[in-house]
Parts: sequence; C-alpha cells; structure tokens
Amino acid sequence: MHISQIQAFLAVAELESFSLAAERLHVTQPAVSKRIRQLESNVRVELFDRIGKRSILTPDGYAFKPHAERILEELQSFRNGLAQRQGTPSGSLSFATSHHIGLHRLPQVLRRYRIHYPRVELDLQFMDSEDACAAIAANELELAIVTLPEVDDERLRCETVWIDRLVVVMARDHPLASQLKIEAEELLRYGAILPSLGTFTRRIINALLEERDRRLEIVLETNYLETIKVMVSANLGWSMLPQSMVDASLVSRTIDGLDAERRLGMVTRRQRTLSAGTAAMIELLRASVEPGRDPGDQRCG
Repeated sequence: MHISQIQAFLAVAELESFSLAAERLHVTQPAVSKRIRQLESNVRVELFDRIGKRSILTPDGYAFKPHAERILEELQSFRNGLAQRQGTPSGSLSFATSHHIGLHRLPQVLRRYRIHYPRVELDLQFMDSEDACAAIAANELELAIVTLPEVDDERLRCETVWIDRLVVVMARDHPLASQLKIEAEELLRYGAILPSLGTFTRRIINALLEERDRRLEIVLETNYLETIKVMVSANLGWSMLPQSMVDASLVSRTIDGLDAERRLGMVTRRQRTLSAGTAAMIELLRASVEPGRDPGDQRCG
C-alpha cells in the first residue's frame, strides 16, 4: 500500500469524482483510477460505487476512510517533528484568520515572518472564527488566528495575543450621539446592526443583552465588522465594535452594563505536532502580546 493510493482514495471520497481528484493531485485521471484499483486489490474490497458521473463510497469504503485519514495524519505528524529537529522552516504554511484580524492585526506580523523565514510560502485562508476553529478540531489546519471561543473545547489549545475592548458606536448624526451619558434602555429603543448569530462576537454581545434582548431590534446582521462600521456611519443603526475601529465617522459611548471585550489569538490542536513553520509563526505572535500580559497556554473557553 502506497501513500499516493491513500491520497487518491481520500480525494475521490471527498470530491466524488475521479477527474476532480486528478486535478487536485496534479496527475491524470487514469493515474488516479490505477491507484484506486491497486488499493482495492490490496484491501480486497471495492471502495467506490460508480453511479452516473459520481463515485461514492461503498460501506467498506466508509469503514476504511477514518483509517486512511489517520495514516496521513500520522505521516504528517512525523514529517513535522522531523522538520522541527532539522532546523530552518521551509515549505508551505497554511493557516486561517478572520478578515478583521487579517486587516488590522496581522500585516506587521506577516511582514516580520517573511523577513525571517523567506523559504516559507504563506497560504492565508480567510474564514469566520467559528469555521476556523472547527477546521483545527478536525485536523484540517494547524493554526488559526481568530476570535477565541467562549465555549470550552478540550480538543483545542488557545493563546490570547490581543484583547479587543468592545464599545457602543453610532453615527455622528444619530439621535443619541449628542448625549454624553446614555442609558441602556434608551439605546435599545433604536435599531442595531450586529455580527451574525452564532459568531463568537455575537455571543459575547448577546450575553450582555440577554435580559433585554426581547426589545432588541436588529436592522442588519453580517459577519464582517468593516461592513458594520460603514452601515453604522451611514446612521442605519448602532452597534458594538472594537475600540480600535472607532474613527472620526463614529461616536463611541460608555453605557453602564454594556462593557465587553473579546480575546483574539492563536488556536491549535492539542496532541498534534506542529510544523517548524507553524512553530515559528507562533513565536512571532507571542512576541506581539501586549506588554504586561502573559498569554499562557489556555484551554479554549
């Protein structure tokens, strides 16, 4: 049994297509077909049913799939450990981040990384924080730099790098903008523009408003904080945004009972050996920790 056969099997299983698997693996379709035939001969069962243009797993194929995934995970873990012992990072570093962090927190970190480790090719994937954490838990990615989850997950290791203080913001011509002191009940009479339900940031905001959320009027929901900022500046509603995003187009107000913060940082999979490139990125991020605070090694949640 060869690793190329395992890789072909998993690609066809995911894509349900020999031709698409061939494109992903950068080989010809006959080469993929040959690898699957060899693998089926080796394990002595048929792994796929060919139905029309789709190739779907047989019951034996479903049973074999988790074993195939573990084989590749173990091999990658060995290679990562070997690369760490051999020294200078090289190859490709694939990691995920949210749009907000990618725009506002990461550019200087990535610049330093490219200067120190020019042999590493960066593959940056923009994802919602929730999806990135799920990819880490499923061993699909080594590293995510995202809003850290508030819910405990023993599979994940989290390290806080930055703290985002969330503040109430509104347009300069909002009816409440001229008031220096605003009561929460006053604010809730007006429509809000908030992050989408299910996002880590929305959960933090909902926890603050849970006693009052029956009165909360949602004008718009979106995962993108930059979009929220533009909509708020157009006076379409108020919101809660990181203090770092407040500029001359917005007014921020401190409101009793609506103080919040969110943790931004690194997420990795427990019990997974990290590549040298990932370990180097983590060290640079640790150097970015705000003065006077040690991120430590935290369980997510």
